[in-house]
Amino acid sequence: MADRYDDHTPCDETESGTKDNTTSFSDGENEDPTGSNSDLQRRSLLKLIGSTSVAAAVSGLSGIASAETTYNGITFDRVVDAVDDLGMDPTGSEPIDAAFESALETGTLIEFPPGEYLLEDDHYISDVSRFGVRGLGNHRRDVQFLPAKGSAIGFFEGGGPGPYTVENVSFNERDDEVSMMYLDIRSNKGVYVNNIEFLGVTPLDDKNGHSLAVDVWDQDAVGIWENVYAGLDKPAVKADYPDGVAFFRAGVGHEGEVILRDSAIHERNSAATRLTAGPGVTTLENVEFVNNQNANIRFGAGNHPSKVSSATGCYVKVDGSRHSGDAIRVDASDNGYAGAVFRDIEIEWTKEAGRGVIALPDWGGHGSAEFYDCTVHNDGEKTLTVNADSVSPDDDAVVLENCSFTGSGRGFDAADRDGSVIRDSCIDMPNASIETFDTENVSNGGCGGNTNGGPSASITVTDKTDLTVELSGADSTDSDGDIVAYDWDVNGSSYQGKSVSHTFDSEGTYSVTLVVEDDDGATDSTTTEVSVSETALEKHLEIRGTGITTEYAFEVSEQLQPVSGTIEEWDDVTETSAMGYVTETSHSDEFTFDGEITSFEFLEGEADVFVDGEQIDPTMDRLEIRGTGTTTEYAFEVSEQLQPVSGTIEKWDDVSGTSATGYVTETGHSDEFWIEGEIASFEFLEGRAEVYRNGDRIYPTESTLTIQGTGTPTEYAVEVGGEIEGVSDTLEGWDDVSGDTANGWVTNSSHVDEFTFTGELTSVEFLQGEADVFVDGEAVDVSAI
Repeated sequence: MADRYDDHTPCDETESGTKDNTTSFSDGENEDPTGSNSDLQRRSLLKLIGSTSVAAAVSGLSGIASAETTYNGITFDRVVDAVDDLGMDPTGSEPIDAAFESALETGTLIEFPPGEYLLEDDHYISDVSRFGVRGLGNHRRDVQFLPAKGSAIGFFEGGGPGPYTVENVSFNERDDEVSMMYLDIRSNKGVYVNNIEFLGVTPLDDKNGHSLAVDVWDQDAVGIWENVYAGLDKPAVKADYPDGVAFFRAGVGHEGEVILRDSAIHERNSAATRLTAGPGVTTLENVEFVNNQNANIRFGAGNHPSKVSSATGCYVKVDGSRHSGDAIRVDASDNGYAGAVFRDIEIEWTKEAGRGVIALPDWGGHGSAEFYDCTVHNDGEKTLTVNADSVSPDDDAVVLENCSFTGSGRGFDAADRDGSVIRDSCIDMPNASIETFDTENVSNGGCGGNTNGGPSASITVTDKTDLTVELSGADSTDSDGDIVAYDWDVNGSSYQGKSVSHTFDSEGTYSVTLVVEDDDGATDSTTTEVSVSETALEKHLEIRGTGITTEYAFEVSEQLQPVSGTIEEWDDVTETSAMGYVTETSHSDEFTFDGEITSFEFLEGEADVFVDGEQIDPTMDRLEIRGTGTTTEYAFEVSEQLQPVSGTIEKWDDVSGTSATGYVTETGHSDEFWIEGEIASFEFLEGRAEVYRNGDRIYPTESTLTIQGTGTPTEYAVEVGGEIEGVSDTLEGWDDVSGDTANGWVTNSSHVDEFTFTGELTSVEFLQGEADVFVDGEAVDVSAI
């Protein structure tokens, strides 16, 4: 993920007693939940057991009929359309508060068509259960809620019995640095929130100290938050503590579990996550944190009878552009919680000072914490990599196992936490000292991808052509010696050697595993999936980050495939289209495709785009002049910008400024250009060719069609491939021209009907009599059409 959206794959293993991902919703409306727990699958729609409802007396919605519906595991008595049923204004001009309040009733799901919706008042959910909001757009930004200018509006306020769902919408806090929107979505019975985003500039805390209040009040309930985004378009106003707005927060009333997964939180002006005080637990999976003030990951282990807080597969970046106290703060609000678990965490810290990249402050009062398979790069010369102060709990050891630590920063201090240990890890930090940590099998320097100092396995897909895949292993050296063995398993076939070529029997997605061994006998392995097809796609598209968060969307005319290993799980690829993110210059999303790029849009940010290695401006159109078997000379000019597609233009073609002339001949011969603006002029100086814009055939030239009488009354009907228009002074009232067809009459040789048309003359039929037909002055053999 990351500021560059690297592939951080969360670990699926569950430690006994650490994460149970269960919930229960009761059948009653307001009593405490008592139902049994049911397992939740990762990234599922949860299939939560919703209230089975007693039909409520509906006053505000009594005139709207709707069948009972179960959505996101919640049973709703009715589904209403915000515009058609409730009369809300989707233009952002008139406030929707009255209509929203009328529908804020138990058992209601409101669906919002794409648009902007203005709110002026807070909306309380304290007495409402089984309530939801869902955007109907193709993207979460298609439905946006805006606060009145200068106001801080609670979209949901007060918390309530739940369950609740919010999905596929955005909350736009404007760019005025004072307007704000927040959701107090605390609940007894849990929530399911998916694909939401905060846009605009989050202000200072002048009304509410959080963007999202996420407490789960019942010990057995679970709140699920997936695909939550903030700061991808604009950073929050910088703040001095405590004037900022914490983003994702739970308080002393949190007793259940809240799960945040597959999300990105950037540049908030207070803690990105803060869940420290209550006995409930926090589960973070595959979440990206970039330059958030105060703290990025901040939670305590909680005091749940069967679960403990954990973070898995997360990425944290702090570069000093904002005041961040730490990347991870393990904090129990002095409640003595112990046992938080962190797995597969990647941290990039380049800030010069701070409490510690990983901090367990004494005033937080947190006991033990465990870190497994983590990678930390600390270039903050004044910043401790791990700073664990003394606390009162006896269970207070800090365990760092199979981790990699690099950079110019300072080292590790566990105060008097007995049993603290760094184990099976690599430390390549010349300025780092180790205080009060025991060490077991820790190498000094030479950190590679495998943190025990052994070899690092990686797979590169170098080529794919017609069911054949070419693979190569990393040409790397570990801390002790060279890799001496490469052992491959490609769909059940075994190979040895750095490079592998394998041909598959049929198209599909296959597993490839590489095991490498160094000269000391240490090994490492990695597995990837490779998609192959019977006919390899001819063109290569690369979207390369430029250092800012960029979301793109594009379509091709024929077929599209992602290049294995370059696409992350938050990217969405279909047979002909894709949406995704890139950020850092080292991060590229890559595809192969056939046909043309028919549309390309940056939904936010910008990136460099390459087709077959040549950089292009994706906002330009692709113009193709395709030969049809005869020698054809063309000339054209565009209104704004023109550049040739490399490899398609020959030395006899001439491209200058916004105009070009050239030749095409055979059907497989095309001259291609990137163009911006309109085709101002186009002429075939010799012959004819087919012209395509973004894969769609166009007809940039006009031809003249003449139908001349031969002495007998003749009725004709003609059809063209483009559009046809009559030359007005040659037609009579009984002649008819429409779109791509024309019908009319001619008689003697002095009687002529004339037309201009684009495309080909595809059909000529004489319904009565016979006439002569000419295109651009040349006679046409009608029987040959």
